[in-house]
Amino acid sequence: MNTYSLKNLLSSILVFFTFSLLYSQNNENIETWKIDLQILLGFSENEVDGMMGKETFEALQLFAKKYQLLDVVLRGKYEDLGYWGFQQYIIKYNQYWIRELKNNKIIDDVNDKEYLKQADETLDSFERSIENAQLEVERLIHAKSKAKRLSEEKQQVADWKKEKKEADRIITALGKAIITAEEEANKWGVERIRALRLAEEREQLARLEERKLEAALLTSDLEDVIRIAKNEISRLADSNNELKSFIETTVDTKSIAELLKAELESAKLELDSLSIKKDSLEIKLRYIETKIGSELMKEIETSQLLEKSDSKKNIKRKWYKKLWPFKKNN
Repeated sequence: MNTYSLKNLLSSILVFFTFSLLYSQNNENIETWKIDLQILLGFSENEVDGMMGKETFEALQLFAKKYQLLDVVLRGKYEDLGYWGFQQYIIKYNQYWIRELKNNKIIDDVNDKEYLKQADETLDSFERSIENAQLEVERLIHAKSKAKRLSEEKQQVADWKKEKKEADRIITALGKAIITAEEEANKWGVERIRALRLAEEREQLARLEERKLEAALLTSDLEDVIRIAKNEISRLADSNNELKSFIETTVDTKSIAELLKAELESAKLELDSLSIKKDSLEIKLRYIETKIGSELMKEIETSQLLEKSDSKKNIKRKWYKKLWPFKKNN
């Protein structure tokens, strides 16, 4: 309501200044407050002339009676006061009456039911406009929040796609790393098997060397036994020859023959035992040769060939006697 009254007041003031401007153009000698007073008293556009005459007095008197503002001057008549008397009065109190006219006009405007109805309608329309504006604001806020949510969802989808791409890359890299690790594991397994085979071969070679050494020792022992047996046989043969010559020269040939016979039997027994030992040693040698395998046989054959080549230049020696443990001074 106050807003509407202010609007009316402003419109009235605007009209007042408009008329004042128009009237001042026609008559520059008329003061502006006179025109304002006439406009506030309800003069029409044609009636506003700025002349403080009888019409202005009567209009001011009616206003004072209506609002109980009559003073000594306005209780009388215009003829008693006269033109110049009213001029002096209105020049002195024009500000008071203009102020009262404006205040009462504002009060009338406030008390006017039509004005109130218009104000209510304006207020209702204003409230509806506010509600519509609030609804529009809510709609805009909802749309903004929806757009923000959609933007966040799009950003989340984009982030998820980036994370998925990164995860796929990591999975691919892990797959490649697993394949590489499997290949390396297979290579390591092959190398391990190869190392185990090499270790087994080295162990087999060590065992073959040990067996070869044992065979060489047995062969040396066998040759020593054979050599001893040959020496014994040659000694016995020499003894036999000596005995024969002794038998021929001695008288007691029978006793000597018996002694020789006993010695021969003992020698025969020794020879039998030596032959048995020789057979057992040969059996052991054959067993060792079968266990040693083809590599040992190749080495033996190679050594035999070397022996044959060396025997042509040097004294004939067994191949195993070239090794340090089996070397013997002749």
